[in-house]
Amino acid sequence: MRIMSFFIFTLLLAGCYHNAYHGPDKQFSSMMKGTATGATTGAIAGFHLSSATGPGAMVGAGFGAVMGGIHGFVHDIQEEAQLALKYKTQRERQIAYAHTILTEHFRRRVELHPTRDIFPADWFFESDQVKLRDEACALVDELAWLNKNRYPWSRLVIAIYIKAQDADSTYARHLAFERSKELGNYFARAGIEPRRITTRAVIVDAPILIDPSDRADRYAQAIELIPIDR
Repeated sequence: MRIMSFFIFTLLLAGCYHNAYHGPDKQFSSMMKGTATGATTGAIAGFHLSSATGPGAMVGAGFGAVMGGIHGFVHDIQEEAQLALKYKTQRERQIAYAHTILTEHFRRRVELHPTRDIFPADWFFESDQVKLRDEACALVDELAWLNKNRYPWSRLVIAIYIKAQDADSTYARHLAFERSKELGNYFARAGIEPRRITTRAVIVDAPILIDPSDRADRYAQAIELIPIDR
């Protein structure tokens, strides 16, 4: 009777791992699977290799569970290490992209607007979206670090410019406001104290900057960082 109960238990254990989550939050699914599978396999092998009294099944199940659990645990650790490496590589690429963008920005700034920090909005947002682009997160992190250390006591105004024929355009104001809120929140998460951040949503009737080497409407949607109280 005890042998039958043990087999039922190991089979139930083998079915439990299907409820584990795979991926970064998989909760050691491989270890659970290895333990259950090893216990079942060991029990069967032990039962057949021993006399029909059943102690071999118990020993085999225990040994199989331990070995299967170790194998699964090692697999989990390797998978977590691979995920960490993938994230680190992706992050380093984003930082390299941000540095490339900033190098180009400061080069243009000297030529076009040496006293202002103006960026085309498409570096931060897709089309008419209000959610920050994934690759722009590292750019904001770098800008936050620069402004945090360059003017540690000043407030930072984040101005969002949207070109619209109608100054009272509801859509343009909504777009500018939501973008300013998104950037303001992200700058705060990136290390700028919230009390130092002020956001402005500005509707303009023409691009705020014309770059002779770029298309005429490139800065029809733009972002400007303005340190005050220097």
